[in-house]
Amino acid sequence: MEPKTIEGTWEQVARRAPEFVGRRVRLTVLDEPSTPTDPASQEKRAEDAFKRHLLASGLVAQLPVAPDALEDEDDAPIAVPGEPVSETILRERR
Repeated sequence: MEPKTIEGTWEQVARRAPEFVGRRVRLTVLDEPSTPTDPASQEKRAEDAFKRHLLASGLVAQLPVAPDALEDEDDAPIAVPGEPVSETILRERR
């Protein structure tokens, strides 16, 4: 078996113990905090971990590409003469 690196809190690693029954393991305790203090970065790390889990488990073959990465010149707004559509809708609903 090729060496694996498993990283997380003790609770996260301990949940995977059944995978390693009967195998030699090495545990390195890191002095850094286990979770970042910024809630946004915690959420991002959790989302990334979930996506890796989906891929590893085979539940999904590939993840969708973020819309920002799909910028296309054909999707650029088209200038149209007259008042904006949003204003037309608001005026007609009154």
